[in-house]
Amino acid sequence: MTPDDVKKAAAMLVRARDAGGEVPRLPADLRPVTMQEGYAIQDEVIRQRAASGMEQAGWKVGCTSKVMQEMLGLDVPGGGAVLAANHLITPARQAASGLTNPVAECEIAVRIGQDLEPREGGHDRTTVAHCVESCMAAIELAELRHPEHADMAPAEKVADDFFQRLIVTGKEVTEWQALDLAALRATTTVSGVARGEGYGEASLGHPLNTVAWLANCLAERGTRLLAGHVVLTGSLVEAVLVEEGDDILCAVEDLGEVRLTMV
Repeated sequence: MTPDDVKKAAAMLVRARDAGGEVPRLPADLRPVTMQEGYAIQDEVIRQRAASGMEQAGWKVGCTSKVMQEMLGLDVPGGGAVLAANHLITPARQAASGLTNPVAECEIAVRIGQDLEPREGGHDRTTVAHCVESCMAAIELAELRHPEHADMAPAEKVADDFFQRLIVTGKEVTEWQALDLAALRATTTVSGVARGEGYGEASLGHPLNTVAWLANCLAERGTRLLAGHVVLTGSLVEAVLVEEGDDILCAVEDLGEVRLTMV
C-alpha cells in the first residue's frame, strides 16, 4: 500500500466509525493484506484522531486466548487503540442503541507507570514488569460491526482497532506483584446468570506476556508504551453477546469486580 492508500483507508474507517452502525468493508484496492499494512492504517487512524483533539487512553490486545482464537478463527493476537472518551470507570452505563453486535469480555488490565523503551532482542514479561504500575479487572465492550467480519483478513481487523468499542476498568491494585496473575480466576455474569469463567493464564500464558507482545509490536511500528496508558490483556472468558437491559458483571480474583449496564 502507498502512504496515500493508508491515509484514504484510515479516513474511511474514521468516518464509518463516527457514523455508527455497521462498518462496511474497505474497498478491495484499500484492504490491507499484511499485518504491517493493517497496523499502518491503525496508526494513521490514531494520528487522524489526535489531529482532531481525541486523546488515546491506551491499548487493547485481543485473541490472546485459545478460546478467542477459536472463536475468531485466528492464531495470532491483535492490538487496537482505546480512545480516552471510550474509557469508563465502574460502575458504568452504555446506551445499546447505535451499537452493532456488542460483545462483553472479562479481562485483566494494567496501567503503565513509565514509558517503556524498545529493547534489543525484544521484551518479555520480566522486562516489562517494572513499568506496570497497577493491575485491575476490566470489561472490554467490542463490536462485531463488520457484516463480513468472518471473511476479513486479520490485517483488516487490526486496521479497525480489532473490534474495539470501549473499556470499563475497576479499582487499581498497586500491590499486584504479590499475586500470581496467571492463576487468578475470572468470571462473567450477565443479569445474574453465570456465562463463563477462565484464568489469567489464558492471556498468552500470563497477562504480562501480552504486555510484552504489545511492547514489541509497537516497537516494530516505531512507537512504545507510554506512562499513564491502560492496556487490556485479552479476554479470559469467551466473549458474550449483550443487549439493552443487560447488567454485566466481570470479576477477577484478588483484583475485584467491574460492572457495565446496557441501557
